[in-house]
Amino acid sequence: MHLLMDARALQVLVDGIGRYSLGVMEALSRLKPGWKLSVIVNPEAAAHIETLPVETIQSSAVRFRPGENRKLIPLIESSGADCYLNFSMAGPAPSIPTVLSVHDLMVLNVAGYFGSSFFRNILGRFLFGRRIRRSIDHASAISVPSEATLSDLREAFPGAERKTFVAGAGQDLFSGDDEGNSHRKDFLLYVGNARAYKNVTRLIVAYARLKAINPRFPEMKMVVRRDRAFDGFMRDVDDCSATDSITVLSHVTDNELRELYRSCAGLVIPSLKEGFGLPALEAMAAGSPVVASAGTALEELVGNAGILVDPGSVCDIMRGMAILTSQPDLRKTLGRNALKRAEYYSWDKTAAAVADRIERITS
Repeated sequence: MHLLMDARALQVLVDGIGRYSLGVMEALSRLKPGWKLSVIVNPEAAAHIETLPVETIQSSAVRFRPGENRKLIPLIESSGADCYLNFSMAGPAPSIPTVLSVHDLMVLNVAGYFGSSFFRNILGRFLFGRRIRRSIDHASAISVPSEATLSDLREAFPGAERKTFVAGAGQDLFSGDDEGNSHRKDFLLYVGNARAYKNVTRLIVAYARLKAINPRFPEMKMVVRRDRAFDGFMRDVDDCSATDSITVLSHVTDNELRELYRSCAGLVIPSLKEGFGLPALEAMAAGSPVVASAGTALEELVGNAGILVDPGSVCDIMRGMAILTSQPDLRKTLGRNALKRAEYYSWDKTAAAVADRIERITS
């Protein structure tokens, strides 16, 4: 089997899709040592895969831009690959069997995903909807990380579920030997970006109200990637009454992130939508309880390891944080549950599901 993987979503600063791509590629190299693995990657991010036993094919073709097909299809067709695995939700449509990775459909179903401009959002949803439709129609199989994303896909593209499978996701920050709540400190943690679907404005308002009610309420540390939404997020932080109790970290190393997960009282992630929720899984793998959004993929992931809240209600987000910080025995119970639930997810399981579907569509 010669598998060609498209990892152009991998960036110099690794985000969620980048971690997914690296996790699956590394696991496939372990699980399928007899397969030939080739990877299309942007030159700037090629250093991330230097240690993997893969053939590297560098390409500067930008995802979702005009000319992508023209640049990449000849490269794919000439590679001699038996199957093309695209770690993005849309892209080239070569003649060989193709597996598409739909992590979420927030570009279509979250208001304000493309920023504050009404017309930009209308145009963005239209263009991405057309691209995704073409890719879904062409794909031999579609990988999604959760039942929630499968449901969104079914609603947006009826019939696509017939060739879709839930592969889950994993994490590689923790190996499963953490002690849970032994060394917890008195602060709340948020990890993610600041785009509309992450709901950080409501989170900041909820936190500021709790701090106003109780000046001794724990501090909050927020690890937020610098992107197009970062400046607006910082204005929200600077303008809120609890700004002196919020620490913003725009970039941390993996070791620093591990320590934050291990030492926080709990992770708060009140997203309006999620395809999976990698920060929640990373926190759980460290034995951290989670305050998470009900009715999203986070509920599916977190289960009995967290406190579920209505992401549309500032008062309910306040309730979740107040319960978490005021009940140490509950935190310990949730932390133990978190460690157990995290064991259900791994890159090996995800890669095995992907490999099984590849073997089925190429046999």
